[in-house]
This record gives sequence, C-alpha cells and structure tokens, in this order.
Amino acid sequence: MLTPVPQDLRIALARYADARIEDARRSTDATARAVEDATYTLCVMTGTREIAQALRVADTLLGVHPEDVPAGRAHPGPQQDDSLQTA
Repeated sequence: MLTPVPQDLRIALARYADARIEDARRSTDATARAVEDATYTLCVMTGTREIAQALRVADTLLGVHPEDVPAGRAHPGPQQDDSLQTA
C-alpha cells in the first residue's frame, strides 16, 4: 500500500464526515451513494475493506492517538461504524 499524503487523507475524511452527516439529516439515494463513495475512497487509501478499520488506519497515519479522541468519540468497533472521526 502506498501511504497517502496527509492532506489528501484529511480531505477524504472530511468528505466521509460530510456525506454521513447529510445522509443522517435527509437520506436519499444520492446521499447514500455519497457515503458509499466516500467509504470506498477511504478504504482504498488505507488498504482496508471496512470503514471502521479504515478510520483507525487513517487516525494512525495522521498521528491521532486514542487518548486524543474526545470522550464519546470512540473508535467504531466491528458492530458500530457510525462514529465520525476528525483529522
């Protein structure tokens, strides 16, 4: 896997967050596609197959440590992948 440029990774994380927020606000076919596209992009960039894993890898690549994540913003587990991570 090639290591993504931090700025590109931050942009991909922001697009994922924006897509998730918009889909949660008003879910449509277009917003669902945007979430799928953003998820796919993050998975490809991080060499993973699941969004929870992609978010953890992105955090690691950006130097975010679990103790730096505010309370209530835990990393999603395999059963829960709806937390938004910030870069």
